[in-house]
Amino acid sequence: MILLKSALVILMINLKKYRNCFMATLSAVAFFSACSDDSSSSSVNEEFSGLHINASGAKLESFFVGVDGQQILCPGSDSDNLKCTSSGVSISFDVGDSADVVVKAWGNEFFAGKLGADKDRNIDVSLSRLDEFKNTADEASGFTADEGYDAFLKKAYKSSTEIGRSYLVKFIITDFDSKKPVLHLQNTGKHSLHYEFAKKVLKDSRSLSEFESDVYYSTKKKTVAGTLVYYAAQDSMIALTFFPTDKISAELVAKTHRIIESRLQFLNVGTKKNRLYYMPSGSVAESAAEDYADEFKRLDVPVYTHAQIFGDVSLQIMNTGVAYGTLRKFTADELDTAIVSSHDILILETLPAEIPLVAGAISKDAQTPLSHVNLAAKARKTPNIAFNGHELPDSLLALCDSLVKLTVSTTSYTVEKTTLKEAKEYWESLKKEKTILSYDLSEKGFPDFKDLGFNSAGFVGVKAANLAELQKFIPENSPDGFAVPFYHYDNFMSYAQVTESLCLRSQKDCKKEGRSSEICDYIETLCESAVKDDSLPLKKYIAAVTADEKFESDTRTREAVLDNIRYMIRHIPVDEKFGTELDEKVYKIFGETPVRLRSSTNSEDLDEFNGAGLYKSVKATREPKDLPSDEIRKVWASVWSFKAYEERTLWNIDHFSVQMAVAVHGAFIDEAANGVIVTQNIADFSVAGIYVNVQKGEVSITNPENNSRPEIFSIVPAAKGVQKVLLQSSTLSPDEPVLTDSEVTELYGFVEKIQTHFAKLYKKSADELILDIEFKVMGDERELMFKQARPYIL
Repeated sequence: MILLKSALVILMINLKKYRNCFMATLSAVAFFSACSDDSSSSSVNEEFSGLHINASGAKLESFFVGVDGQQILCPGSDSDNLKCTSSGVSISFDVGDSADVVVKAWGNEFFAGKLGADKDRNIDVSLSRLDEFKNTADEASGFTADEGYDAFLKKAYKSSTEIGRSYLVKFIITDFDSKKPVLHLQNTGKHSLHYEFAKKVLKDSRSLSEFESDVYYSTKKKTVAGTLVYYAAQDSMIALTFFPTDKISAELVAKTHRIIESRLQFLNVGTKKNRLYYMPSGSVAESAAEDYADEFKRLDVPVYTHAQIFGDVSLQIMNTGVAYGTLRKFTADELDTAIVSSHDILILETLPAEIPLVAGAISKDAQTPLSHVNLAAKARKTPNIAFNGHELPDSLLALCDSLVKLTVSTTSYTVEKTTLKEAKEYWESLKKEKTILSYDLSEKGFPDFKDLGFNSAGFVGVKAANLAELQKFIPENSPDGFAVPFYHYDNFMSYAQVTESLCLRSQKDCKKEGRSSEICDYIETLCESAVKDDSLPLKKYIAAVTADEKFESDTRTREAVLDNIRYMIRHIPVDEKFGTELDEKVYKIFGETPVRLRSSTNSEDLDEFNGAGLYKSVKATREPKDLPSDEIRKVWASVWSFKAYEERTLWNIDHFSVQMAVAVHGAFIDEAANGVIVTQNIADFSVAGIYVNVQKGEVSITNPENNSRPEIFSIVPAAKGVQKVLLQSSTLSPDEPVLTDSEVTELYGFVEKIQTHFAKLYKKSADELILDIEFKVMGDERELMFKQARPYIL
């Protein structure tokens, strides 16, 4: 006896001509199924009747179906409510009079929409056959599964992001509002702009303003434009992105995704990997995507934010390059006392506050583009990678203490053993021509910032000159003060005398700091030999001890000699008249307020040598042992720090041509936040904007403690004003942004002003110049203060 046990709705792909493979006719039928009441089988009667869909003779290998949010990929495993059959999909729930249906079958235009059911629960789904893809020198209309990623990459423009190399393919969809939309995948290396491509290739007659108005700023679109991005660090995933100012709705994003996905046949549908996913361009789009999240899920549109993508990378390619050296592993604490050189490649178990000159770096902890380790690697042009908190590979650790070659490309790295002969040949190839720095010693006073400016760098250094320039045009939002020019450092080095007693005291300090007796005794002998029972001016003393053969050949001796030089500078009194005048000027301007003495040399911000972080800045007060006239010697002494000396040696900069000036301004008290800005969107060069790292309070951005991470975001244009693209939340404020939305907007406004001002001074366009800007958020009033603007070297 046959009973009508249950009403099963069937969404069927009818394959009458071929029983076990998909063929030309695609049918979807909803009907009531008759089943035997004593049968335990879940099979469905396949003698279907109803409406059919013609797919123009295509053979369909697989297909994705979604009905009222229930989804299945066929052929594949069954779900609770959907089951694949040899002729379609059975549905174990009543769809009622209509259903929201999604069908994705390769070779056809993907379908999504609400379809009505007839009185017998029949549903009619129509799929349109796609035309054969075209691929010319200018564009492609799609890529087959066989063509794959290679075809995509051939049409891409290579760019860089915070997580490494990216490949961009811009697209335009014409006739977007019709039943036959046309996808144009631009050869983006040849046609980098949408409008240029539309004008030259598509013969679009609209003016630029008309095109931008219709394509980007209209909510009702006949033409859609955007960018597909393949991030090499995110294997087998392509992002669908739009300009931050584009007013495209979430609904139209889903339609765009469906059109493009059907034409990128090397990707998957209905899975998590190898997908086309939507990545909202900023906070506005992210908010809209959140509101539309259920629909995106129903339509099988994966959505990932920048923070999710950029934070989910196991390998960060921070800086590409090649290095030869001994592979050595350290924690941050171990590195503090280790002696390493440019012939070492470091594995860093934890990120150090500072990294000495080395051939390359591999860190277990995550890095940011503005972390000290990466800034140093960029300046030195040395390879640098990070494993983003993941365990270091055993294959890498097995090479510790071996002489190796490290190669870092835009997508991967290799470490392999090498020979000393190959290493020496490579090191020899790195030698550069000698650079003798210029300077001006004519200014002998303490000029105020109001009397200095951009063109004063010759006698006070770029840092002090640019700080004075900031004070001139944003006086309420930058510190006021004065400078101690190069003359005073040079004069001190000429009159300060090294004596035998200082040699002995320095030897004791050497041992106290943990160096071996053998090295410290050697340094004392070297010192006494230079002084020769009398005294010697510092400048001549330094020339004598650095000429020692062992100084050049032995890294540990060189480090100890440089420490000895700094000891001399810190312990020889300054000229009494100079000291009195300096202390009195500080007291006259700042009273009892502590001040910052900030290094400003002529060996920073050169065309290829940044020098950031090499020299010391200190605080001074009215206390007897903390006076500016005492503390300034610490700043001067940092010229001869081991890391600064090694960096300059790498670039073959003449050490005796280095001059140190000092910028003096009030100390920042009660910092609510501090941050660093790069005036280009280095997180994603394909989108205009600026890149920001910001942290609560005084916690350092470039040299963080206790593994703290700053908040990282880009500020990009929006349809109205600007918006934020969050890349990483602060570990000190994970649930609340460090800056409010209004502060982000205010920050962007100041940066635009600073960028425009300095672009004229550097004789570059505002788009061409890239600045490194440091700022503070001060007190309960949260006032923005800018303390530095200097060129940023990519």
